[in-house]
Amino acid sequence: AATATAGTTQLLLDAPTDWRAGDRVVVASTSYEPNEAEAVVIASVSGPSVTLAEPLKFTHWGVRQTIAGATVDERAEVGLLSRNVVVRGDERSEATGFGGHIMMMGGASHIEGVELTRMGQRGHLARYPIHWHMMGDAPGQYARANSIWHSFSRCVTVHGTNDVTVSNNVCYDHAGHGYFLEDGIEARNTFSGNLGVLTRVPPDGKRLLPTDATPATFWMTNPDNTWHGNVAAGSEGHGFWLSLPEHPTGLSTTTNVWPQYLPLREFSGNVSHSNRINGLHVDDGPAPDGSAHTTFYLPRRDRNDSTTAVTAELTGFVAWKNTMRGAWMRGANLVLEGVLADNRIGATFAASHAYLRHALVVGESENRAPHPNPTWPVHGYEFYDGPVAAEHVTFANFQPNATRDAGALGLEFQNWAIMNPGNGVSDVKFVNARAVIFPHDLHGDGERMSMFTDRDGSVTGTPGSVVTVNNPLLVDGACAPRADWNAFVCPSQFAGVNVQAFSSWDPLITPFNVHRDDGQSTPTMDGYSQRWVALNVPTRRTYTVEYPGRAALGVRVTYDHLADGEWVRVTLPYTYPKFVMHREGDNFIPINPVGTIAELDGVQRTTYVYDADKQIIYIKLVAKAGQPSGAIWLETR
Repeated sequence: AATATAGTTQLLLDAPTDWRAGDRVVVASTSYEPNEAEAVVIASVSGPSVTLAEPLKFTHWGVRQTIAGATVDERAEVGLLSRNVVVRGDERSEATGFGGHIMMMGGASHIEGVELTRMGQRGHLARYPIHWHMMGDAPGQYARANSIWHSFSRCVTVHGTNDVTVSNNVCYDHAGHGYFLEDGIEARNTFSGNLGVLTRVPPDGKRLLPTDATPATFWMTNPDNTWHGNVAAGSEGHGFWLSLPEHPTGLSTTTNVWPQYLPLREFSGNVSHSNRINGLHVDDGPAPDGSAHTTFYLPRRDRNDSTTAVTAELTGFVAWKNTMRGAWMRGANLVLEGVLADNRIGATFAASHAYLRHALVVGESENRAPHPNPTWPVHGYEFYDGPVAAEHVTFANFQPNATRDAGALGLEFQNWAIMNPGNGVSDVKFVNARAVIFPHDLHGDGERMSMFTDRDGSVTGTPGSVVTVNNPLLVDGACAPRADWNAFVCPSQFAGVNVQAFSSWDPLITPFNVHRDDGQSTPTMDGYSQRWVALNVPTRRTYTVEYPGRAALGVRVTYDHLADGEWVRVTLPYTYPKFVMHREGDNFIPINPVGTIAELDGVQRTTYVYDADKQIIYIKLVAKAGQPSGAIWLETR
């Protein structure tokens, strides 16, 4: 309930406890450094005031802050490690890492009020402090109000077991993933009110999974479980990691379960801070060999039917003082709500139809622990992939200083990503905050094509305005420069246009250049791949494409976010096309060309003109009513 400075022997708690002289407690880090957590012994207790036997080595924040009218709570958690019943490894385990373990394989297990220390066996599978092992359904079983500290391997493992409760436990100073769902088959388990402090990277050669190199305090491999009111207070990797395999792995291997598509049961009221990477990481699911691969979380009621998609809502999430991000999420139909403060980046969604909603994002609070990389710019919300959006969000205290830049709305640094022209914001507020921070040097296609729509005018003052990077292809005379953002505000309509070579035997189309009808050009595009270039362009204009090969054998030109009545014309070199088709659903419909450029200018449908002498094709893309996306296939075969 008050900041405890380094050197003090006093802790003021927010409520009286039944703790006693001689008890051991852990005080969590409140900086970016997880190793500033420290275990201390109580000398005496008087109500909420605790006197320690030795002074603290580090300062621990203890003040609630009010920022932009909302509460930001970065106070240190204090967890009781002492219990009357103690299970521990022998003294030799300190040198060997070969501690005790509890393993449940049948019957009914209820573990409550137990202190476990020098437990787990370093580098040995299935040897953890508390471990349900392949029990199937186990309703009514629990591990409650235990303390696990100085563990050589994990904290609580639920393996091949369903319906158990893990609640109100304290785990401190453990190696590898802490609260651990092992295979991805585990379902309907509840993790609530647990505290995890100081998750360490195991030594080389002793990591049970490759992902233990960036361990998570909460390792979550199946979304059909409940995580409520937990705290990840300092990991050398991530706080919470939703790491979804395509299918369960290990002893639970089956192709009948698809964790990447399962709806999220509950993720609410969780807190994550002082982690060296991300507070929340939704990506990088385990392969059968345990290595992590990029994964998309696509929650659905029926995996085979995209129309049954459901929204995964992660609510009441609080992330602060994470060295990289408060949250990184990859997938579709995701919503994050809560408070993100003092993170290098508040949130980035490598996703589509993903939203930061009803959130407070703070660039810098009064808890001024130094960042390990003080020159890194600070972003509140980063646009990436898409369509993504920030809605009903307040950004506070994003101001540059002498060592680093800062801004509320920014871009993920990338060299190849496709940035959707449908990205946007609505009902956003800025309190002592620079609204936009775009890079001066554009590195890669994604940055070159970046923009977002200010849907209600809450950024620019003009509803529907588009904020773009400083790229001549995106800007015209109607756009207004914003030097303080390194951006332009444009009234134009924009659409996405992708040019793709069909297959591996087609000539490469990068490096790729494109020129607008008024002579403006973009910097050379590197391509999402060497056969795929993604553009965002103002509508009602003509664009001429150049690529290294004179012509491709097969090309697909797609458009996205093209509003009713809008059009884009694309001119590109091409040998005589044998088939030109428009796709509608699963059907390919031949397109009838027109004879001249003048005719092309006059039509209000998707069609083309081919100049056989010059071997150039002129394509006009026109959106049908209510169909903002479409594609044209051009083939010579």
